[in-house]
Amino acid sequence: MKNIIFLTALISLSATSATLDIIGPCSKKPLVSIDASNQFETVGDLTVYYLTKNKIPFQGTERGMNSIFNTPVGLDALEVLSDTQMRSYGWCFKVNGKIPESFADEIYLNDGDHIEWFFSYAWYDKQWISMCNPAYEVKSPLFCK
Repeated sequence: MKNIIFLTALISLSATSATLDIIGPCSKKPLVSIDASNQFETVGDLTVYYLTKNKIPFQGTERGMNSIFNTPVGLDALEVLSDTQMRSYGWCFKVNGKIPESFADEIYLNDGDHIEWFFSYAWYDKQWISMCNPAYEVKSPLFCK
């Protein structure tokens, strides 16, 4: 009996749960918020599983997302503002408020982690200035009517 109690306690201690938010291009309010169970090893595993399970359209893999909710990709994701300025849109993610410098399948989950995928842009002004800027901060007319 002691072994069963110990094993149950050990399994409980090793369980990992996380939350997952998906933030679109026009509002900071999440399009989706999910409390994830303990069966996922990486950010990528959790993301692909929940997008698939909830029939949310996406293009990507455990490594990263190209499109969620049918956001544009490629040339359709470029916003030319002038001869020298543009925004290139895509998806970035944060773990506990920080943007990691690794792919989603390389970020291992810890109990209580908060994952946030957000539609973002890289800013170009004669050179690449910044990346992973939340798109809802500019509310581009390309995405926000």
